[in-house]
Amino acid sequence: MISFLREFTRTLRMPCRDTTALFSRQLDAPLAPGMAAGLRIHTIYCTGCRRYRVQVRRLRELAGRIGAETETGEKMPGEVRARLLRNAQAGLKKNP
Repeated sequence: MISFLREFTRTLRMPCRDTTALFSRQLDAPLAPGMAAGLRIHTIYCTGCRRYRVQVRRLRELAGRIGAETETGEKMPGEVRARLLRNAQAGLKKNP
């Protein structure tokens, strides 16, 4: 319980530039429970980090789709590629 509280308060005190690094780490492996809870609370009150988290998730999803395409050797149909590009650009414009 004490380690949870330590991690939680340490995460809440982090500046945003350090918090954004945790978003990337969280996508690769689960964070400690206290850090994950602190990160959730931080994103409730920090609009910039909340937007960054959404953008990182979108980029990872798009990169995964492109990676899957190159692994199978199949080409994504041009219409699908154009739609993904439009959606990605619209999402970036929506969340500057």
